[in-house]
Amino acid sequence: MELKSARIGVKDYEAAVEEVYSRRWTDGLPVVLPTEDKVREALEYLGRDPGEVIGTIGPRNGIATVEKIAINCVMGGCLPEHVPVVIAALEAMLAEDFNLSGLNTTTHNAAPITVVSGPIVKELGFGYGDGVFYGSGSRANGAVGRAIRLIRWNIGGGFPGDMDRSTLGHPGEYAFCIAENQEDNPWEPIHVERGLKPEDSAVTVFGGEAPSHVSTGSGSAMQVLMRIGDAMAKLGSNNLHAGGNIMIVIGPRAAAVLAQESYSKEDVRTFLFENARKPAALVALTTSLERRKAARVHFNFPKWVNLEDPTGLIPVARRKEDIVLVVAGGWGAAGAFCAVLHGWGHYGGWVQTRKIERPGNRDLNNG
Repeated sequence: MELKSARIGVKDYEAAVEEVYSRRWTDGLPVVLPTEDKVREALEYLGRDPGEVIGTIGPRNGIATVEKIAINCVMGGCLPEHVPVVIAALEAMLAEDFNLSGLNTTTHNAAPITVVSGPIVKELGFGYGDGVFYGSGSRANGAVGRAIRLIRWNIGGGFPGDMDRSTLGHPGEYAFCIAENQEDNPWEPIHVERGLKPEDSAVTVFGGEAPSHVSTGSGSAMQVLMRIGDAMAKLGSNNLHAGGNIMIVIGPRAAAVLAQESYSKEDVRTFLFENARKPAALVALTTSLERRKAARVHFNFPKWVNLEDPTGLIPVARRKEDIVLVVAGGWGAAGAFCAVLHGWGHYGGWVQTRKIERPGNRDLNNG
């Protein structure tokens, strides 16, 4: 197996660590040193040509070969079996309407989040319960999320203050990977809902802001839905002004309350679409008609919205299909907790789902 990447000689471990920082191979956090043995181990597990190109990552337009991906996976702490998850997530992010290059450079604070679902969650020990947004302390969550970040950093070249113009960002930039809690999910898994088989393992990616906590209590389904809907309809969100996907992470206790009152996922989406809205008069106070008409950026309001009608309402989600539902997190002892992740808008970060192809079951027609 011939590797194309350059070898860097160093005198000892400490010098190697400093070399990584001096070459700006990391965004501030330490990384695992990408030794040739570790990289070869990952590549041998994959059984793929190291020179195979997965795609081009902006803004640098770096070529993401299997070898380069493996190097960044090692740096992120991945075991060889984590690498197919990273590749699937990257392939999903390279979809045209995800607009990864734009997401890597926008002034907005959205970052790609990866949701892992299917049998691989338990097989590789992905965290899906308590503390899910920091991976529940799981190596799998942390390493996969970290590897994706390093690939965007080292191959994509989106450095803050340079090509990455995010004015605030959020901590999920370091590692943003959760897993679906199928154990306590009363509905079908997200990958099945999006067209795959129950026995498949998959990743679903989305360009989202940091999670906004929603305390939904432990009362009725209506209480749960009204509180989520109120958290969604935020005047300052990109979704309200520019559409796009919005992700709702529903905690297991809240999901159980909804299911007990016979709410399906479709019912939840319909309710939130119809009720997560802001008065047009309030939006008009912050987005004048003159500015909207003159702006080069399309605000993407539905055609039926009239900002001059004070009784009108603007939906935070332009279509109910734009609301993405994921069940994750712990059961909780004091009440039901959920989270809202607003998106970038119609500019990109649109939800994508890809099957994880592992050695031995890789679909060569799609690989």
